[in-house]
Amino acid sequence: MINKHFELDRLRSALISRGLGDGVVETIVAKANKEIESAMADKMREAMDRAIELGIDKKSTDFINDLRPAPGAYEIDTFSGLTDFSIPPFPMLPRLLQNAKPMKDGSGVYKVIPVGKQTPRETISNNIFDSQKAINTKRLEDAKAQYNKMAPAASATQFRTATSKQSQTESWVRPEKSIDFTDDLRDINVGLQEDLEQIIMNVVREYEEFI
Repeated sequence: MINKHFELDRLRSALISRGLGDGVVETIVAKANKEIESAMADKMREAMDRAIELGIDKKSTDFINDLRPAPGAYEIDTFSGLTDFSIPPFPMLPRLLQNAKPMKDGSGVYKVIPVGKQTPRETISNNIFDSQKAINTKRLEDAKAQYNKMAPAASATQFRTATSKQSQTESWVRPEKSIDFTDDLRDINVGLQEDLEQIIMNVVREYEEFI
């Protein structure tokens, strides 16, 4: 793995060996370091955008809010250290039966529920706390919405009956939603390290060849 400080020291030694004064050498090395840092900052912003886009794809506001550039490292991680934001199964029957009608025989309550109805598009950016991440999220959401304008319409609304006689653990249970970003973040960070090494090599090589 290429180390930035080692490569800059190597550049410094090469410049000194060519007879350049200490002041000139340090100015050149500082300029090279600034170019490396600037290029990597651009790559970090691109990586954050990719991570945010993953959060949009998997509809995880929690993940996007938790994202951060790792302190002291060229990586994207989360404040909590979590990378799996999966949602466990959720029993919906109690909520569905609010304001339900009593059955004719008095043995329970029921409610007719429309299913298959098209739901409004969830706007994740409205729930992002960090202003810059919210701006980036909205930009990416709008781009995806524009791309998906020609998506087929949702199926026609149908109706099912929820009753108090149904099992809360088996009927009307929203299934577990797997929202695991572990592999995604690893791939992003591997790409960042590859970018970092390439940037360091390119910048140092340019200065070595130019002087």
